[in-house]
Amino acid sequence: MLETRATGCSVAIAQDGRVVFGHGFGYADVEDFSPVRPQTVFRIASISKPITAVAVMQLVEKGKVGLDEDIRRYVPEFPDKGETITPRQVLGHLSGIRGYRGTEWANRDPYSSVEQALAMFAGDPLEHRPGEKYLYSTHAYTLAARLVERVSGVSFPQYLRDNIFRPAGMTSTGPEDLRSIVRWRARGYARDSEGNLVNSAYTDISYKWAGGGLVSTAADLCRFGSALLNGKLLGPEARETMWQEQRTLDGKGTGYALGWVPGTAAGRPSVAHGGAQPAARSFLLLVPGERLVVAVLSNYEGFQPSGVARRIAEIWLAGGDRDRMPSAPGSPAVSSSPVRQ
Repeated sequence: MLETRATGCSVAIAQDGRVVFGHGFGYADVEDFSPVRPQTVFRIASISKPITAVAVMQLVEKGKVGLDEDIRRYVPEFPDKGETITPRQVLGHLSGIRGYRGTEWANRDPYSSVEQALAMFAGDPLEHRPGEKYLYSTHAYTLAARLVERVSGVSFPQYLRDNIFRPAGMTSTGPEDLRSIVRWRARGYARDSEGNLVNSAYTDISYKWAGGGLVSTAADLCRFGSALLNGKLLGPEARETMWQEQRTLDGKGTGYALGWVPGTAAGRPSVAHGGAQPAARSFLLLVPGERLVVAVLSNYEGFQPSGVARRIAEIWLAGGDRDRMPSAPGSPAVSSSPVRQ
């Protein structure tokens, strides 16, 4: 944090299904010196995508959705593009649905529903034939959210609450609502062209709940990862399908699975996802063979949580000095130091 002049950071670690470490560093609000606590709520940006992928895969597991069916079978209001787009392609960024255009990422307008958010891009042509190439698209995940609503018969936020957050014990996670009073919510920071610390640009992320619009705590994300590893959210077959790297029509690997990025951490197979948006940087890392989950969240746009999470995993799996680490998630233990401005 000193090296990057970061404002605040929250770290949590779960081992064998239990959150064993939760700690806050720096400040959630620099202006009034409010420290980051284990309970501090951050934007999690694109870590919303793995959560959405689990929601879709639950419906696949129940036989209500076919990964390789035409998505218009489930979302008939989505315009016909002259090509078949499948849920697998949507989750794997192979659908051809466009990414951000212009300053959409800096949206300031509130959206009240997934259906309203779908209208932002639904009428636009595809960028390429489905399956032809990998094109990262947060908008595509809005279509996945609408699929969840159509098939389940409840709103996307309600589905997440009932089928993911509650079973996993995630009490501080949900779609961001800038109007609501959220205890322990972090403010976001960046630096201007001269290196001065400034408040992050105001943005409303309600247009992308499924792809980047959720808020959470580091401990809640560890509970999510643990519930996934423990089989509370998905069975092993559906989970492995979700973690399988996808391929283009010509057989090239994309480096991306269904809402997750497969790879290695500390020399072991891993799955992960990061996130970056105004006011937030985030990373969630799972090492399934070790039943280890690491979550790192920051309210500073210059922070790189992926490297931090991977280094934590290396130290933890090497049997680092755990006895000296604060162990109680949600405890008041906080390391706070003046931010170098």
